Amino acid sequence: MCDPPAVLRSAPRLVAVGLGLVAAASCGDEPADALAGDELRLPTGAALSPDGAWLFVSNSNLDRRDAAGSLVALDVRALDEALAAPADPGASFSAATCRHSAVHPGVRECDAAALIDPARTLRLPTGAGNIIVDRPFADAPAWGSEGGVARLMVASNVDRAITWIDAEIDAAGALELRCGQDLGGRCDDHHTLTHRFNDRDSTALPGDAARLRLSPAFRYAYLPHMTGSQMTLVDLRGAGGPEISDIEGDFYRTDPYAETEYAGGFAVAERPCDPAAPSALSLSCTRPHLFTSHRFWPGLRQFTVATGADVVLGRNDRGFIDTNAGVVDDLPYMADLAFEDDAGERLLLVSTTPAALLRVDASLDDEGEPRLEPIATVGLCRDPNVLAVDRPPGGEALAFVSCFADDKVAVVELGALRVVETLELGDGPNELVVDDARRRLYVVETLGHAIAVVDLERTSPRYLEVVARIAGGSGFF
Repeated sequence: MCDPPAVLRSAPRLVAVGLGLVAAASCGDEPADALAGDELRLPTGAALSPDGAWLFVSNSNLDRRDAAGSLVALDVRALDEALAAPADPGASFSAATCRHSAVHPGVRECDAAALIDPARTLRLPTGAGNIIVDRPFADAPAWGSEGGVARLMVASNVDRAITWIDAEIDAAGALELRCGQDLGGRCDDHHTLTHRFNDRDSTALPGDAARLRLSPAFRYAYLPHMTGSQMTLVDLRGAGGPEISDIEGDFYRTDPYAETEYAGGFAVAERPCDPAAPSALSLSCTRPHLFTSHRFWPGLRQFTVATGADVVLGRNDRGFIDTNAGVVDDLPYMADLAFEDDAGERLLLVSTTPAALLRVDASLDDEGEPRLEPIATVGLCRDPNVLAVDRPPGGEALAFVSCFADDKVAVVELGALRVVETLELGDGPNELVVDDARRRLYVVETLGHAIAVVDLERTSPRYLEVVARIAGGSGFF
């Protein structure tokens, strides 16, 4: 029987392109139909509940060992209690949820099974990626009160689906996850979007989904695809729930140097709109002004959505990096992006090849057009992809970038745009979640089957260090 991490590691270029492209590699055994509901296994996405009490995690099943991936809910309050009273090194997890590591001083090892209730675990299509959390009803009560609902959405890049799940705290204070699931935890067809307008006779959702993003100002979600040059728009206002309203083809550029026809995108960022000084593309803030990173072309594309027709309208591209074709060697160029400030004046863009974080001037000129001029660049660890920005009140803003192939996370101080720390992580660091209330960073280690916990409290002696790791028995160092 093969080692799944070894299968994924054997094709570093494909891993860099997108984990979904290596999912066809399996260990040769028939997938197990049973779903282990209390484990982390090849996790790829994570997101906190609105109150920070739960960390939702998607298990991808990229090696196809099982019949499906899964969504698990990790109890963060139980984790708080366990971290405060860890057992001695080597202690059995039957006696304590967390223990001091016998190998890494100051690190606590925590048992994922003790923090995950399998009764809440749901099946997801294979290839589940990042998780977004929507509040679908503007007039709904606050999360945690009766009637307060949050909606989770996860795109799967292998089985080609977007799953949506309603989460609610019941009258007894318990978490409920609902997606019309059967007794095995599989969501029904209504909660599994596979075709435009939820019509199986219409266009099917393309494969190799990248990062699903929620619009902060409009009722849309955006999904680039890492191959096939396509962009998918999800309308969150459907009568029966979310629906795919547009799948735009020929949207992303192909690699200008390689002979392959790879074309795709990675992520989307929406520029905040000031009604007193709107961008031209926003039509006085009646449309979103969007930026998306090409995956195989060294730059960005601007686009918007015709809000009456719910279709994507592409605009112009902007290149940033003059790349040596011999160095690139058919690797992807761009990755995640996010606005550095609330006004949308500065855009942060991750360059995978060469490995760097770019600061781009996104302020508007006299015509209402973003300048899109590079301001500064800082080098990063190898194969950077996912970006998270932390802006603590009264503190220095930081950007975290996970470097999948290097097993590292770069910490960039945004004031001077310089790398202040490079954290050593377990195998395949991927998703990054900032827990502002607890001053923690959760790092999903896809190939390590684990979640690392980094201390973000500036007054702590362990500031910017890994202080805990949540995994199963085989997932510890």
